[in-house]
Amino acid sequence: MKSNDVLFVNPTNNGVPDSGEEAFIKRAATFMILDDLVVRPMYTNSIITLLDKFNIKDVNDLEEKTIGVGVNEAVELLRASMQSKTVLTDVFLGGKKKSSEV
Repeated sequence: MKSNDVLFVNPTNNGVPDSGEEAFIKRAATFMILDDLVVRPMYTNSIITLLDKFNIKDVNDLEEKTIGVGVNEAVELLRASMQSKTVLTDVFLGGKKKSSEV
C-alpha cells in the first residue's frame, strides 16, 4: 500500500445489526476521547501523561467501558456538550441529571 492510499473499512458493531455504515481511514488508529470530548491519539506517553495529570498511581483503579451511541445518546451528548465540561460522565455514568429530570 502506498502512503497516499486509503483503506476502506466496514466497521463491526459487536453483535449489533449492520447499519450499512462505512468509513475510510489511512491506517489503523487507536484514540481516546476525554470527558470534555477532546480526542487524542492513544500513545503510551499520552496515557502516562493523562494518568499523571489525574494522579492515578494504580492502573487497577481504572475501568474500561465500551459504549454504544445511537440517536438518543447522540442527542444527549450534544445537549451535555453545550452545558458541561464532563460530557461523557454526565451522559454515560449519570454524573449530572438530564434536563428532563431537573
